[in-house]
Amino acid sequence: MNRYRVAALSDLNEGEGVPVDVEGTAIALFRRGQEVTAVGDSCPHMGAALSDGYLDDETVVCPWHGWVFELETGRSTFDEESCIPVYRTVVEGDDVFVELPAIAGESSATP
Repeated sequence: MNRYRVAALSDLNEGEGVPVDVEGTAIALFRRGQEVTAVGDSCPHMGAALSDGYLDDETVVCPWHGWVFELETGRSTFDEESCIPVYRTVVEGDDVFVELPAIAGESSATP
C-alpha cells in the first residue's frame, strides 16, 4: 500500500465532503469527529461527485438522485449490485493520510 497525505484534519469541516485527487484517483473525504472516511468520489449511477453529497449517519447520499452508500463497505442501499471504493485512512496529529494499493514497481509514497 502507498500512503498519501491528503489534508489537514483542521481544514475538514464535520460532515462536509472534500474532493481530493491522489495519483489520478478521485476521492471524497468526510470528517466525522476525529475520524476521516475516504470513498471513491463518483457515484456509479450517473457519475455525480459524492463529495457534493451529504452524510446521513453511516452513509453518504448522492447529490443528484439520492443513491445511498455505506461508508464502511461502499455498498449501495439502493442497488445491491452497485458499490463505491472505500479507502483506509490514518489520522496522525493534524495530518490525514489515505492508503491506495501500490502499482507493481512503485515504492511507498510516504515513509
